[in-house]
Amino acid sequence: MSFIAVGTNHTCSPIEVRERLAFPKKSLSKVLERLTTREGIDAAVILSTCNRVELYAHARDADEGVRALEEFLSDYHHQVLVTIEPYLYAYTDREAVIHLFHVASGVDSQIVGEPQILEQVRHAYEEAKLNGCTDDLIASAFSRAIAVGERSREETGISEGETSIGSIVLSLIKEELGTLKDKKILIIGVGKVAESLTQHMKRENIETIVFVSNRTFEKAQELAQAVGGQAVNFALLKQNLKEADAVISATGSPHTIIRKEEIAEMLRHKQRTSNQHPLLIIDLAVPRDVDPEVKHLEGVTLFCLDDLDFIIRRTVDRRKQEIPRVLRIIREEVEDLCIREPLELEREPALLL
Repeated sequence: MSFIAVGTNHTCSPIEVRERLAFPKKSLSKVLERLTTREGIDAAVILSTCNRVELYAHARDADEGVRALEEFLSDYHHQVLVTIEPYLYAYTDREAVIHLFHVASGVDSQIVGEPQILEQVRHAYEEAKLNGCTDDLIASAFSRAIAVGERSREETGISEGETSIGSIVLSLIKEELGTLKDKKILIIGVGKVAESLTQHMKRENIETIVFVSNRTFEKAQELAQAVGGQAVNFALLKQNLKEADAVISATGSPHTIIRKEEIAEMLRHKQRTSNQHPLLIIDLAVPRDVDPEVKHLEGVTLFCLDDLDFIIRRTVDRRKQEIPRVLRIIREEVEDLCIREPLELEREPALLL
């Protein structure tokens, strides 16, 4: 019996691949049910975020289990396996545990030490547990991973300094617009990213008008109220786009919600009414909310998640100095887990601790 992990992340695949393999939150229970009925898979957890898609499982045979997870990704998403295989990594037994610990501690994140990933690991495990898809081996690995994540943040400086996605996006908006005074910002979505952004705007007393749009109007009202903004009807998205200086989109939609034709029409309207600066669009969704072809329109500056790397690199150098301390914690926890918990982790780790 083996603990295995198969997946891809921001270091191994571009956003075009990750969005094809992402699992919508609302369908996770059904996906987990299908995964755990796969031959050779006894229990499983699915971790699907903006920057990674990973399947963790308790398999009867390591090699067969890895193949089963790879084929599941291929079958479920209707992707030819040979086209996605080059982007996938696979870990078994001890290596899989070490990888999970790296993820939970934040050393494997695009923004080193970011806090969201620990909550995402916790939520992924709880979701699998709620749907009856876990067992003792999965419970041992994930409960210890969560403990590793907590220790790393409490005992090291891996999370010190402000490098949340909200602060990075706000920094990018300031760079692109020059000043936020009298600017109108449209936020589409009310998830963690939108919350993080609005919290930073409120903290800095940004002098701007914030519109928040969401398919569930009540949720938009709650977030808008928190930042002193206005909730707008999702059905009026086109009109709201015309009034915006910057658009930040981070929904959980499985499909594109802003098309090239809509932006082109909006730009023609703006040209007739004023000589405003280019529209800034930051698409933080996976799958992407905005048609990538929008970037070819004159008068638009479009960024997606992968484009934020140049800002992130400027902000994480200090945190990287804490990685050796986190790796020592991981080594301690892996060795203790091998002794105390019912995990068969006999293979040597391929990852350097």
